[in-house]
Order: sequence, then C-alpha cells, then structure tokens
Amino acid sequence: MPAEQWARASDGARITQVAGDYVTYAPGAGPAPRALLGLPDAPGTLVGRDGPVEELTALLAQDGPVVAVVAGLAGVGKSALAVATAHRAVELGWFGDRVFFLSLRGYAPDGGVSGPQAVQEMLRHLGVRDTDMPASPEARVALYRAELAAFGRAGQRVLIVADDAGSVAQVRDLVPAGGAHRLLVTSRHRLVAPGFAGRVLVLDELAARPAAQLLADALLRARPDDPRPAREPDALAEIARRCGRLPLALTVAGAVLAGDPGLSAGELAARLAEARSRLEALTFDDGGVPVGVRAAFDLSYARLPADQARTFRLLTVNPGPDCRTEYAALLTGRHADADAGAGTDVRPRLAALVRASLLTEQPVGSGRWRMHDLVRLYALERGEECAEEDGREEATDTFLDSLVFDTEVAGSVLGVDGRAAAGPGLPSVAEALHWLDAERALLVAAVGFAADTGRPESARELAHLLAPYLKLYGHAQEAVVVMERVLALVRRSGRRQDLGGALYDLGYTLLDAHRTQEAVERLTEALALFREASHRAGEGKALNMLGSAYRRLLRFEEAREAHEAALRIIREQGIRHAEGTALAALAHCLRELGRLDEAIDAYRTSVALMREVGDRHREASALDFLGGVLGEAGHREESLAVREEALAILRDRGSRAREAWVLGGIADTLRDAGRPKEARARYEEAVALFEEGGGRRGQAMMLGLLGVLHRQEGRLEEALEAQERACALWAGTADRRAEATALWGLAPTLSGLRRPAEAARACERAAVLFAGAGEEFLAGECREQAARLDGAARPRRWWRLRR
Repeated sequence: MPAEQWARASDGARITQVAGDYVTYAPGAGPAPRALLGLPDAPGTLVGRDGPVEELTALLAQDGPVVAVVAGLAGVGKSALAVATAHRAVELGWFGDRVFFLSLRGYAPDGGVSGPQAVQEMLRHLGVRDTDMPASPEARVALYRAELAAFGRAGQRVLIVADDAGSVAQVRDLVPAGGAHRLLVTSRHRLVAPGFAGRVLVLDELAARPAAQLLADALLRARPDDPRPAREPDALAEIARRCGRLPLALTVAGAVLAGDPGLSAGELAARLAEARSRLEALTFDDGGVPVGVRAAFDLSYARLPADQARTFRLLTVNPGPDCRTEYAALLTGRHADADAGAGTDVRPRLAALVRASLLTEQPVGSGRWRMHDLVRLYALERGEECAEEDGREEATDTFLDSLVFDTEVAGSVLGVDGRAAAGPGLPSVAEALHWLDAERALLVAAVGFAADTGRPESARELAHLLAPYLKLYGHAQEAVVVMERVLALVRRSGRRQDLGGALYDLGYTLLDAHRTQEAVERLTEALALFREASHRAGEGKALNMLGSAYRRLLRFEEAREAHEAALRIIREQGIRHAEGTALAALAHCLRELGRLDEAIDAYRTSVALMREVGDRHREASALDFLGGVLGEAGHREESLAVREEALAILRDRGSRAREAWVLGGIADTLRDAGRPKEARARYEEAVALFEEGGGRRGQAMMLGLLGVLHRQEGRLEEALEAQERACALWAGTADRRAEATALWGLAPTLSGLRRPAEAARACERAAVLFAGAGEEFLAGECREQAARLDGAARPRRWWRLRR
C-alpha cells in the first residue's frame, strides 16, 4: 500500500502534484500569467491554399488526430498554412485563447530547440516561472502533461503550434495526452517514427495561376502603385514558372522587382531563363544576410547523411523529368538485383530524401522519383562541387551507355529500322514500346545532355537510334528537337558528308512535323553537300525527301521529277529498302496527278519490297496508302481488305497513332460504300485513339469527318457537337487552313438547325482564316455564303410578306 502523503497550502499558495511529488508555489512566487494565444499574425493573403486549409482544419476538429504534421520543401509555405489554419480554428471557437506557438528552429546550424527545451518553453507559456521549474526533464514533461490535463478536465481544448521541427525528438514530448488537445507541427521532414502517430499533410508547390497571383501580391504590397503586374501579366506568369511556383522563390522575386522599379518583369524572366544563374537571381540582399532559396536549401542539405547526400547529388546526372529506381541504382553504383526486387539497395536512401522533402515519388509506388526544378539546380551545383569524390564522370558514362544499349534493343524489337528482332533474352514488343514511351522525355533530354557534357559520339548514336521510333510512333516535334541538337554538334565538326547527313535527318523530321518550308531549305542544303562529296546514296535520299516536300507544297511535277531521279540513283546503288520507300513516295505523287493505275502498281511493288526486307512498319504504311488509292479507283472491297491488313500489323507493333489514321481511312471507304453505321464506329474508334495519345490534329480531323457523317444522316445535334469540338481543336494548332475548313463545314449544320446568324459568323471567320492562309478564292466563297446566310437570318418585314 503506498505511503500516505499530505500537503497544505496557505496564504494563496498553490500545490501541483507531479509524478507523485508535490511542487508548492509560494504566494509571491506563484505561476506567472499564461501567454495565451501567442500566435504570429495571420498571413495577409494565403493564395491557392484553400484545399490544404480545409484539410488541415478538419484535422484540428474534435474528432481529428492528436498530432498533425505539415511537411514540405523549404519555402513551400508550411508555416503560413499552419498559422492561418490556427487562426481559423480560433475564429471557429474551438480553442478559445488557449493557442501556443513555439519556434523550434529545427534546421538551424546550432541544432535549434531540443525536445526538453521545447517542453520547458511550453511551461513558461503556461505560466511556470524559471525559479519554480522542476529540475529534471522527466518532471518537466510530467508537469506539462498535468497542466494540459487540467485544461481537459475543465472542458477546454488546447492547440500547440510547433513550427519548423527538424526531428520527431523535438516534438515527441509535446504530444498531448488524451484526445481533446492538438499538436500542429511544421517540418521539412515527413515526421514518422515508432510510437509517434502524426497525420502527415504534404504541401506541394502552388498551381500556375495562384503562383502568378502570389508574385503580383508580393510586389504590390511593397509598391501598391506598381504598374508591372497589370502591364506584364505574361512575364509575371513566366517568372512564376521559372520559380517552380515555390512561395519563397516567388516572394524573393517580388522583392527583387520591388527593389528595382526600373527592372521590367520581362527582364527578370529572361534572367531566370538561364538555369545556371537562376538560384543566384533568386537571392535578395538588403545589406545584411542574403535571403533566397539557396540559403534555405543549404539548411536541408546540411542535415543529410553522407550516403543520402551523394545520392541526392548523383541523381542530377539523369537529365529527364524523373528517374526510375533502376537508374538511381546505376548512377550511385548500387545495381538493382532483379531477383531480389528492383532497386532494393537504393530505395531506402530515396525514401529518406522523400521524407526530407528533397524528392518525391510520383505516383507513389511507381518507382519514379522527381525533384522540384529549383532543388534540382541546387543539387546540380553541389554535384559539380563534389564531382571527383562522387565519381560523377564515370557515372555519366555508365548511364549514357546504358541508355544507348537499351534504346538499341527496344528499337530492334520493334523493328523501327528494318526487320524486327525476337528471341530468348529480348523483351516483347509490348515491353519494348512501354519502356520507350515511359522514358521518351529522358531519352530526348539525354541527347542534349550528352552533347553538353562533351560526349558527341554518345549524343549522335542515341539520336540515330531514337529518331525512327519518334517518327513512326507520332512524336515528330521531339524528333525535331533531337535532330536540331545533332545538327548543331555536326556543324562544329566541319565534316561535309556528316553535315549533309545531319541536314537530311533534320529535314526529314521537319517534314513529319508539318514544317514543310523549313524542310525544303534543310534538304536542299543536304542535297548540295551530298553532290559536292559525290555521295550518291545520300543524294538519292535527299532527292526522294525533297520530292515529298514539293508534294506537300502542291508542286506535283517537281515532286514527280525528284522522286524519279531518286529512284534511278537508289536502284543504281541496289538498296532494296530505300527503293521501297522511294516507290511509295512516287506513288503518292502519281496519285495526286490522277495517275491511279500507276500509283497502284508502285504501291504494290513497295509493299513487296518491304516484306522482302522485313520492315513491317513501312509495309503497313504502303498497305494503307494502297488501300486509299484502291478506294479512289472504285475497288472498295479490296481497299478495305488491304487496310485491315495494315491495321493488324500496326496493332501488333503497338503503333496507336498510325492505327488511328488507318481506322480513319477505313471509315472513309465504308462511308463511300454506303455503310454509314460501320463508318461511324470506325471514326469513333479513331477519335478515341487520338484522344488517348494526345494527337490533336488527328482527333480534330476525325471529329470533322464524323460530324459530316452525322449531318448526312440527319443527326444534326450530334454533328454540331463533333464539329464544334473539331473547330476548338484546330484553333489550338495554328493551322489556319484546317481551322477555316472546319468552320466552313460547321456552317451547313448550324443552318440546318435554323441558326443562320451563327452559320454566317462561322463563314465570316472561315473567310478571315482562309485569307490569312493565302487562300483568297476560298475566302471569297465563304464571304458569299456568309452574305446569303446573313440575308436568311434577317426577319422579313410585313410588307414583304404581303407580296
């Protein structure tokens, strides 16, 4: 049985029992007044954080968790969110004036406030004088809990905001007992530990519009009459983008602008466009300690153990937007064991960087890791400082060699440049295509990275392995980026024949990207260089591609002459694959000239040649074109059979965009054959494929054709929906002629729906676009139609009705 204890207070003294012992405060040395509601002022504006405020407020409610942790990158606005939410909770009457704020300085070089110090500070807030403070840390924790328990017994809830915690140890003893009180913690780390059950809310960077608004607000708070936010909204939006939409960076940029009224927003945006100096530009020095994102990141980086710091630095060797676990292992010299689970060595270090808010896994569980843009620039600076000790050059060589090898294997399996490879140890077609699609952004960036780091051969090899995939699978714009980098490299080398090849490759990709005039210029340069070097095979290729460019420009006779000259050279060289390509190109031209029988023969020969060399991709293309010309010649059943054969090949190769084009061609033939229901199904399938793959032009074209089919069948509302979607898509492509054609096709549908005024406006807009595209005849036709529709839209007067 425990010993009986007695105590008596007199003259207004107070007795508090702590862990079995009694602490007595004499009347003159009693508890000091409590520092209730010790919150900093709420932020003036909290832009773009409505969702997180709602979520965090819910966590502070009566049925929420005891501990909530707001975690995120340095400068992302954690403290502002916590303080604003605490003020909101007070306004809701949840905590009265019983709100306490602690600044823990968890990332300060001196280590900040320790856990015992945090408890002692809270006791001071609760009114305990230093002279009355229990001697041991354990006794202070017990007194702290007793004070909170007293509030709880009185039915009063308490909120403690612990700002800038660096570890669980700083806040573990602050966790209130029971379920009434709340501890709200902010930290750069996602604070998790055994026995510490905190609900973590991860705060990300702002969305684009709120980020620009925050920048404008920061500037206007300093200079209320500043004209730049109203005068240069696009430049402010660009600054926000270059700041990675990070609130700290945005406020620094606002201070830079406020501190230099003569600096235009456009000039600052241009400074920030240079990645190498961006962190320096996002530093503000008022004569004291410089403030900026680099200084904030320094504190987080200083906390990393050596192995995590090395991983952090070496991840920047990967130039893509994210890095898969296997490549992180490769870069850091810890190879993933496929049998033991990919990346088992490196994942704990990556996860630790995530907890430190220096990395994210997106989506969670995907094994793909991304750095914020500004964090990446910071890590790159540190990586270059430590390049020798990290083995950065060796890691770069290993990484690029791996990309080249993997791209070569994937391309050979898909057969993008000839006969497809298959066999034991090789990936399947689906696996090869999945890898190329997933790593496409990385591979494109790696070409430039290899060039910039003094590895021209790696850059050229990777580019030439990558380009056929980009072309055949509908990524023409990225192919242009790759080949422009190669051309810049080769221009420095001074070898004329290599320069001709690089110009040819760029011209080829420009043609695929519908930049026809630029393609003609590059191909003409290439042709001159090949002739100068007596490079006959190159001359044949350049002539053939020039013919295709001339055909795009409707210069059909010049195109035919170029293709026929190319074919003679290619046959002279005995290159069967190139002969098949040249025959298909000549057939396109013959088709445009109305020489359908000759075009059919040329396409058939091209198909046979592609089969002979095992190039399934180009065989499918030749079959598709053959099907088109057979349909024009009235051989509809054979046309459908041939195109279905092409479709089967493309589905086998996983070429979704080209599959959609073939579906559109099949739909055209079905429509012309009087089979509208089947045609509609094929158009809809093509639209879905283009939408899935982001093919804006193809989607717009198929929607337009589908709309016409709906109108012909009397389904005017469905026609209107499809054609309006097509017009909106064309408007985003800058293709004036196509947009004008779509608007002109929309007018009859609007007219059929008895909306002549809108039909007239569609024709007027089409006329303007046709005129801008140099199509004056078509512009005139649209104006005439608009005038007729406008007349139909005017109400007839009573005296006209009496005639």
